[in-house]
Amino acid sequence: MSNLLPQRRDKPCPTFVAYLRKMKLDTLKNPVKHDETSEDISEAEDRAFASESVVEEFIDREVTHHHKGRSAAHGPLPIVIGITGHRDLRDEDIPKIEDVLREQYKAVQKHYPSTSFILLSALADGADRVGARLALELGIRLIVVLPMPRHLYERDFHEASLVEFRELMSHAEHSFDLPIVENREPEEILSHGFPRNQQYAAVGAYLATHSTILIALWDGVPRQLFGGTSQVVRYKLEGVPEPFAPPHSKLDAPDSGPVYHIVTPRVSNPKPNGVPFALHRLYPTGYRTKGEAEQAYRDMFERMDTFNSDALNFAEELKDHRRASKESLFPSKAHKSMPAILRETLDFYSIADVLSQRFQTRTNLLQKWLLMFLFFAAAFQQLYPSTLDEQALVALYLAMFMLAYFSHAWAKRKAFQAKYLDYRALAEGLRVQFFWRLAGIKDSAADYYMRKQKSELDWIRHAVRTSMTETLADDPSADIPKTTEHERLTQVLKHWVEDQSRYFGHAAHRDHEKRQKIERWVGILFAATLGFAFVQIFISSSIPYIWLAVGTLPVLAAVMHTYTEKMAYTEHKRQYDRMSVFYHRAKVHLEELIGANNISEAQSFIAELGREALIENGDWILTHRDRPLEVPKG
Repeated sequence: MSNLLPQRRDKPCPTFVAYLRKMKLDTLKNPVKHDETSEDISEAEDRAFASESVVEEFIDREVTHHHKGRSAAHGPLPIVIGITGHRDLRDEDIPKIEDVLREQYKAVQKHYPSTSFILLSALADGADRVGARLALELGIRLIVVLPMPRHLYERDFHEASLVEFRELMSHAEHSFDLPIVENREPEEILSHGFPRNQQYAAVGAYLATHSTILIALWDGVPRQLFGGTSQVVRYKLEGVPEPFAPPHSKLDAPDSGPVYHIVTPRVSNPKPNGVPFALHRLYPTGYRTKGEAEQAYRDMFERMDTFNSDALNFAEELKDHRRASKESLFPSKAHKSMPAILRETLDFYSIADVLSQRFQTRTNLLQKWLLMFLFFAAAFQQLYPSTLDEQALVALYLAMFMLAYFSHAWAKRKAFQAKYLDYRALAEGLRVQFFWRLAGIKDSAADYYMRKQKSELDWIRHAVRTSMTETLADDPSADIPKTTEHERLTQVLKHWVEDQSRYFGHAAHRDHEKRQKIERWVGILFAATLGFAFVQIFISSSIPYIWLAVGTLPVLAAVMHTYTEKMAYTEHKRQYDRMSVFYHRAKVHLEELIGANNISEAQSFIAELGREALIENGDWILTHRDRPLEVPKG
């Protein structure tokens, strides 16, 4: 979005007039005047806030069957499209720009049918509004992020432009403004200059960070204009720098993503770099070829769509288990007093949690099946030289192997293990996000999550960030639960820190007991094998069943040992012990801070605790990805 002053128009652009007529609106007959009161603006904003979010709509329609939302079936995780571009578009170019934009909007809607889309826009003159009008026309949600308080931002617009701006605002799902950079006074950004330009740069950084795809109506000319379109494109491709993003190690891959660049002439530059209205997909560096980059982002979008598809397909299962999942994270008696941003994060957590448990059950069950099939294959092989039907034994032997490989192929195609791990990672990221918000911490867990696994699990970080997009518009006062800071920090202590300390202590003991039990049986089976072999030595005639036991019991022991390796019980025990001690120490220190009513230090400590929890969960994911579901060999 450029920070240039808009070109003066004495009347709204003709495309916008047509849009109003199509939507059967009468705003142009009764244009909004400059002296519109703040109460009128507030009332319009309240109407926008009354809209359901993607998560709310999904739950109402698919889980509780209230059918309050749209008719189209979409999952709870949206893809966010950011729009940036020049303000001084030429009127004669707008139909051509709209054709290209419409084609791109429809393409993503077609390719990802289970996913709803959000357009994130600052609604500046020109490109922002062209994108917003088309989005509304195609049923895409509109969320407006303003670079500064609305009454200050509206100073950018002349009367006709202000009509257009307010009309589009009235059709937005909701809107919110960014805080003033460096705690400046509002008077400092009244006129154009560096302080005001910083606000434009901040909103450009926000669009680059919170969009999954950025569409840029850009002339292709690189400029160093602070807050300009080329800077927003650079932010998306190379990452957002400080002070608009949290500090990170230089070794961390930047938060970046694709830019759909539509070569766009403008009044101040009618000859852009490239063929006018051509579409170029730009990708961050680090990929060997453009095709590799395209595939990587296509995979990411498909994983988001798959999550939505699973949520739709297993809505009844969500209905049965979602309440218990929410209760396990935070007590139901406190749910109603929470602001929307917490309720929706909790709802989203429960969806990811229930789906993760579903695919965990199937992954573990299939692992047992695979090992069982291989055990029976070994047993039939040992029976082969017996008096039983040899052809039948060979057929059974081959059948076991075929069942094992077909089951593995089926599970791989269904991506049971990948979904289990991905959805677990998403749920854990949302857990941290929920308690951070409850503690009054505004950071996004996505800024600190899965940075080691960026290329593979980018979609999870986008999902965590996207889950916050629709609730950031809430009125600041409504973003705070109806409790004191001390009470909220106590809730974080009780329902996160203490619960996690107990959980990891119990989980470490549980996995240790499972491993010990299986290892005891492995020892018994090997001892039995030696016993049967010893008996056979002192028996003159060969007894087939003793040889069968000698041949199959070690196989069964090996299968059980393989199962413990696949389940990573030993690694879990070490990690869970470490986390139990970690959370216990955190509990003791946090109790001291809360007891002393040291709110700011308690919040800082909770933020640090969350970052450590995110790192540990990333390591847990890597542990299991190193143990893929497969048919054992050898």
